[in-house]
Parts: sequence; structure tokens; C-alpha cells
Amino acid sequence: MIDEIAIGKYLLLFSVGFLGITLCFCLLRGILGPRFTDRVVAVNIICSKTIMMIAALAVFMDASYLLDICLIFSIIGFMAVVVLNNTFLLMYNRRKADQNHQAVSVAEQQEDV
Repeated sequence: MIDEIAIGKYLLLFSVGFLGITLCFCLLRGILGPRFTDRVVAVNIICSKTIMMIAALAVFMDASYLLDICLIFSIIGFMAVVVLNNTFLLMYNRRKADQNHQAVSVAEQQEDV
């Protein structure tokens, strides 16, 4: 009879491998993503999958200190997404302000004529 603990360990290893494969697809989406928002979502998903992989390895290796690393990595991942979103909003607002400024200057030039 197969030991239940061994089945659980194989299942954990399989899940880590599966998460690693899907992490590669997310990395590809982050690199090739046509929009900035695709890249931000890819970074967020990569952080989440990495946290899940570390947690599964913590259970597999029976190392509780890895769970502390998961918590730290989740905070870093959250801060990365917040910084990327703030950067995107700043760029968007600048672009919108430049478009409004150009529209006002064009309207002023047409009034002068």
C-alpha cells in the first residue's frame, strides 16, 4: 500500500512544477504584453505564483522559516504593484494634460485667425 504522506509529497512536487510552468507563461505575457496594464497584472500573478511555490516547498521540506519568506515576498509584491500603478497613473495624467494643452493652443490659434 502506498504511503499517504508520500502521495502528498509527490502532489506538492507536481504542484510546484505546474506553478513553475505557468509562471513561465506569465513571464512571457509580462514581456510581450502589448499594454502596460498587461505587464502590471503579469507582475502581480508572478508574485502570487512565487508565493504559492515557496509555501508548497515549505510544507514539502517541513521548513517553517520559508513561510516567513512568503510573507515578506507578498509585501514586496504588493508594493511593486502599487508603485507600477502610481507610475502608470502619473504617465496617463501627464499625457492627458499635454493633450488638453495642445487642444487649447489649437483652439486659441483658430480664434486668432
